[in-house]
Amino acid sequence: MGYRRTATAGSWVVRVADGKGGSWTKRIGAADDLSDSDGEAVLTFWEAQEKAKVVAQGDSDDTKRGTPLTVERAAEAYLASLEARNSRTAYDARLRLRRLLLPRFGANRIEDLTRRQLEAWRDGLVHKDGDAERRRRSQDTANRVLSIVKALLNHAVGDPANNLSDDNAWRLVRPFQGVARAREVHFTVPEMLRLLEAADDTLFRDLLTAGFLTGARYGELCACEVRHFDLARETLHVPRGKTGPRTVILQPEAVTFFARIVGKRGKSEPLLARPNGQGWKPSDQQRPMEQAIAKAGLHPEGTFYALRHSYISRAIEAGMPLTVLAENCGTSVRMIEKTYAKVLADKRREFIVKGAPRLFTA
Repeated sequence: MGYRRTATAGSWVVRVADGKGGSWTKRIGAADDLSDSDGEAVLTFWEAQEKAKVVAQGDSDDTKRGTPLTVERAAEAYLASLEARNSRTAYDARLRLRRLLLPRFGANRIEDLTRRQLEAWRDGLVHKDGDAERRRRSQDTANRVLSIVKALLNHAVGDPANNLSDDNAWRLVRPFQGVARAREVHFTVPEMLRLLEAADDTLFRDLLTAGFLTGARYGELCACEVRHFDLARETLHVPRGKTGPRTVILQPEAVTFFARIVGKRGKSEPLLARPNGQGWKPSDQQRPMEQAIAKAGLHPEGTFYALRHSYISRAIEAGMPLTVLAENCGTSVRMIEKTYAKVLADKRREFIVKGAPRLFTA
């Protein structure tokens, strides 16, 4: 039996060996630090001892319920609930949890989590290579993942069947401050033409063109094969992406572009290929992108993602409805409003002048 100190009253916990070299831990009640014992929820040391024996022997209703609630089981329950409400958000959350949380904490019981563990995990997501901007971006990403983790743990606490009440381990873990930043680098059409001219490799130029004309993420374009371009419907199906698969509606210039690069190639070939015929892989674009940006004299912080940023910014300026834009780009209206607030603010008066109803003039 153990005593776990919290910000208020402490808790009594019991750790029981499972006979297989492992153990499980369970909270059995609050300590009588601030309130008198009631024999049930608040226990003295001696009362906690007796309850610990009962729990350890498996005679209580709690232990008869089955397998202890691990972080992995809580995550699956949370994701199932999230899927019913927003499948795209659930898809993104599942990928992040599987990659960044579950390998570390998946087998842990929720009651075993501590603030120190979670803070060490959060700090471990931060790049420490001396690049200040890369560090900031990793801190921003860590904050996003932390919000998902807190949501799933709060979901577990919110289910009375789990008999959980102490959320201090994650509630007191704070996100990094002042690391969120709007994506400011984007290209105008003349700048994009300069970038294409600066690209030495024709196939890399095609990759850049595809990014600017579709607003798709780099990884999404890498996942596309020739068969995913539908000339008749004038669409590009993205089979895998941050928010799941989707169909991108293409404007006429994009349709002509993809029809040209597809030609008579096999349906299972990469839609956008490297000189060796293989598809682009993670980070393959980084060096040629840096070289092209430098040669074109564009903003040095520009990345391939700036093409997506450019697509959305130019579409907003052209008056595309945000709901249509969000669906085509695999994001949410809320995220567009938050990330592109400056672009929207600059065009707000123009939208109203053009779109508000008139009474006395045609």
